[in-house]
Amino acid sequence: MVTLISPAVVFRTARRNAAPLLYVLAAVAAASCVLALWQGWRAHDANRQIRAGIADAGAPPMVLFAHAVALDRKRDNDAALTAYSEVESQATLRKDEALARAARLNAANIYLRRAIEVATGEGAAARAITLVELAKTGYRRVLREQPDDWGARYNFELAQVLVPDYEVRNWRKEGKETRVEDDALPDKAAWTEMVGAPRGMH
Repeated sequence: MVTLISPAVVFRTARRNAAPLLYVLAAVAAASCVLALWQGWRAHDANRQIRAGIADAGAPPMVLFAHAVALDRKRDNDAALTAYSEVESQATLRKDEALARAARLNAANIYLRRAIEVATGEGAAARAITLVELAKTGYRRVLREQPDDWGARYNFELAQVLVPDYEVRNWRKEGKETRVEDDALPDKAAWTEMVGAPRGMH
């Protein structure tokens, strides 16, 4: 003879077995809500920092980039270069190559802009040449990663006009040292004839 189980017993057994699962589902839902609130607060705080042009400790790379741009616009060159370097490091760690490349490009633009600004001063040609070489190094890195970046290419060509890359020839067979003649170096007039400022990300 088959013993029949009442529906009430079946319901109680199912409820008792389902209770742990319901607790787990409730815990997962609560954790999801907390995570969503945390992410919303982080986004709100990041937007606040970007609007204010600041970067709190531990700020994400995009906030650091916005802070660097704000410093750049104020012409606080040293602070902006430091901030762009930090952006590049953090973005590289997070594998955000586009942001790292933008930081490199903007840093190169600062070097080129400073070179043009200081070159017109008396006796400043050596410093200007150094700044142009730093800018060219940055543009080369950007163009190796993204050859179709026409803003970087334009500024690289501008830097090349100011301080060309001279071909090093081997004169030692004739007993001469390898060198560039002084009259082949760019003079101050070449700097003052340049029109406009370097193109940048902003």
